[in-house]
Amino acid sequence: MAKQSNNLPSIKDESADHQQVRLQPIEYDKQIKAKPLMSADYEINIAGCDGLLLRIRPSGKREFRHRYTHPIIRTKRTRLSIGDYPAVSLKRAKELYYDNLSLLADGIDPKEHREQQQRNLENSYNNTFKKVAEQWLERRLAVGKKPSVSTLKTYNRMLKYINAKLGDVPIEQLKMTMLLTFCQDLQEERGIEVGQDAKTVLNYVFDHAVNRGLVELNPVRAFPSRSLEASANKPKPAITTPSEFGQLLRDIDQMTPRQPSTITALKLLALTYARVGDICAMKWADIDFNAKQWTFEPLKGKGRKDMVDELVIPLAPQAIAILQEQHKQTGNHEFVFHSPKNKKGILPTGRINYALNHYGNNGKTYLDVHTPHGFRASAKTMQMERLGYDELITEMQLGHKMINKYGRAYSRFKFIEVRTKMMNEWADYIDKMRANKIDNVIYANFKHAEQKQG
Repeated sequence: MAKQSNNLPSIKDESADHQQVRLQPIEYDKQIKAKPLMSADYEINIAGCDGLLLRIRPSGKREFRHRYTHPIIRTKRTRLSIGDYPAVSLKRAKELYYDNLSLLADGIDPKEHREQQQRNLENSYNNTFKKVAEQWLERRLAVGKKPSVSTLKTYNRMLKYINAKLGDVPIEQLKMTMLLTFCQDLQEERGIEVGQDAKTVLNYVFDHAVNRGLVELNPVRAFPSRSLEASANKPKPAITTPSEFGQLLRDIDQMTPRQPSTITALKLLALTYARVGDICAMKWADIDFNAKQWTFEPLKGKGRKDMVDELVIPLAPQAIAILQEQHKQTGNHEFVFHSPKNKKGILPTGRINYALNHYGNNGKTYLDVHTPHGFRASAKTMQMERLGYDELITEMQLGHKMINKYGRAYSRFKFIEVRTKMMNEWADYIDKMRANKIDNVIYANFKHAEQKQG
């Protein structure tokens, strides 16, 4: 028979007095320390707490345990560790015991509840704002239309600011007040636009967190109205005086970009009212040379209530001539401005911006003076001020959805005759501005549509 190495008494060998001390229920802390060590584990009841036990090991370790019946599976008995003495006092053990009884009364297994809390805690610290933001940005780049280079730079810059202060905080702990204060402080430190951009990125990340079930609600959407300084909605720079616009046209003629089609695109921007994205994505199938019309779906019109989903642009003889010349270069391709080096197969819009930002204007370029989008403002302003057309016609030509008095939007062909006349006059006016035959004096004589607006 092997000799016991710890020389501790076994329960079998203990005396009656020793057994009485060992089995006496515990009422006070001093009784815990007085309990003898045995050669095997044993448990002692805590007085007044049915199911609360103290487990004593031969090593001297003392542990509180709760023995209970599962609230659903009545045949299942569980012993749940509450904590080691003296780290957990007798008083604290009783408090935890009563917490468990409260859970059992609600039909909740305390052990399962503790394990779920632990999982939630682990998930909380694994799902910090920084990690969730990385997941959002990764998905943003992988699904749907990819953000532009400038937009991506804004995202990364805002995430740098946010992560510096909030990145290590579990996303579920970030509440509305904390986020609002952060954006307000950012506006004071770095400017109004930066605070607004940060709010936008926070909104995107929390929408992603809601979709993944990491948080229930997006706290950014609860920001009170006008709690942040509003961004200045600056219009795109545009030239609206004939002499300066004429100089722009002459400079375009003299540009030498790497892709000659850039000049062609700029000339069509001036002649058509179209957005730069729609010009670059123009398809030969959408152009009717016989009707002298370009019918297409504006890229920015999809899903917008203020934009038409299909637009007809009358093409002046000057625009037709430009397109016929371009057809010799790309007529066997789908896109008017076919570009084999571009992944989409079209002229990148950045080429148009680059041309205006790096060429012409007496060596100063047109940076912050005129943009590709500015051609729309140029046309609308001068057609109203110089050629006398009213706002309804120019707004329809811009592709904005115009509502009549019955609440219906005008059709894409409404006032097509007037708009054709206007675009032809505009093309002739462009030729005069290019030839420097127009002054800057306004001679407006508004030409209202002959049809009644209704």
